[in-house]
Amino acid sequence: MLAGFNVPSEPILRTANLTRHDLEDPERSAPFPDVDRLIGLCVRRTKCPHFGLLVGQHVNLQSFGIAGRLARNAPSVGAALQDLAAHFVLHDSGGVPSIAIHDDTATLAYGIHTAGVRNADQVYDQSVVSMLNVMRQLCGAGWKPDAVLLPRKRPKDIRPYREILGAPLQFDAVQCAIAFPAFWLARPVADADPLLHRVLQDRASADLSGREPTLHGDVRRTIRLLLPACRCSRADVAKRLGIHPRTLGRRLQESGTTFQALLDDTRAQMAKQLLLDTRLPVARIAAGVGYDDPTIFTRAFTRWTGLTPSQFRLKVAEHS
Repeated sequence: MLAGFNVPSEPILRTANLTRHDLEDPERSAPFPDVDRLIGLCVRRTKCPHFGLLVGQHVNLQSFGIAGRLARNAPSVGAALQDLAAHFVLHDSGGVPSIAIHDDTATLAYGIHTAGVRNADQVYDQSVVSMLNVMRQLCGAGWKPDAVLLPRKRPKDIRPYREILGAPLQFDAVQCAIAFPAFWLARPVADADPLLHRVLQDRASADLSGREPTLHGDVRRTIRLLLPACRCSRADVAKRLGIHPRTLGRRLQESGTTFQALLDDTRAQMAKQLLLDTRLPVARIAAGVGYDDPTIFTRAFTRWTGLTPSQFRLKVAEHS
């Protein structure tokens, strides 16, 4: 893709500490910070502010390795999305997809939980196109969402977003997501192979069991998954991870941290991204990271960063 901009790819890959094999092999999981660095380098070298959208056009279920193949052979669209979310960590160590239903609307979302991401707007651009591709594979090429939500400011030129996403756009959103009628979740996946699905399910479960445990990463990922629904106590996270809350607390303490520290840091990272990349009011950001009271959020953010949310946003604007 860089060739279309007359930009050689090898020097950029070396700078990002990646190889073509890291990106082209769906069974490999490239380190999220390296991918973040790569997409930032590509934006700067190509001078293309919507580079993430272009990358997303090349992502589909096959790009997600065994998690994607498992989803492709699930009995229904809803089961496919659940399979993809449950096994996504085998492909992506820095973000987490989720599916939620409210009234008659389903929302497929993607959230970054890795700290220190510098190009979240581009990652989210890529992710939302990827989610559209996944839904079109599962539902048919003509499928369209009701809305596309992006946690970024409205770009100066939104034509690429209209052309590539082909749906009503909502910038300055709290999350990266696509919304669509919930009845699609019950739709059977065309040409799904039930036998292959069972085989892949066994293998994916084995891969998850054999995965090197990363306690902090698993806790951060689960917090990121639960925060939008404001169900994010230590007991909620422990239940998702299949361990007792006291056991989780003890293991975190032994590793040099606490559940509250990881929760605070995840909230801080989410809040910083929304303050940096969107024009959302502070009260809306507070609710998005799990605070009902904006005043309590402001006190917490000041404790985390030494700045109020408004001061942080102003400081970023002055240096951009």
